[in-house]
Amino acid sequence: MAYIGFLLTGGPFDSERWRTAYELGRAALDQGHEVSYFHYLDGALVPVADQTLPGCSDSGLYDEMPTAKFQELIADGAEVICCGLCVDARGIDAPADYPDGVEVGLLPDLADIIGEADRVVSL
Repeated sequence: MAYIGFLLTGGPFDSERWRTAYELGRAALDQGHEVSYFHYLDGALVPVADQTLPGCSDSGLYDEMPTAKFQELIADGAEVICCGLCVDARGIDAPADYPDGVEVGLLPDLADIIGEADRVVSL
């Protein structure tokens, strides 16, 4: 099976890049592939727990928040790493704001994913 890496730079509410990354990762895991995510720049906001977008959750666009979807991926074996510099720059308190399984790393972790993965998808 293949190892697929994802670089996610978009925030949870500025685009649907997180959803595309989720769906591709979900499909890869379902096919038995290994999956890693590196959340960079505003992508570090995607797995923050307890987010809401009032007024949109009943419209179907955000009936499930990004963190819930990434928790599913983690439970199914995906690795989720957030850039520590990006976390700090955005005022995220990683131990309090991220659910279990979300790791904080640095750019060498991204370099490892790029070097080891069979394919890397940047969104």
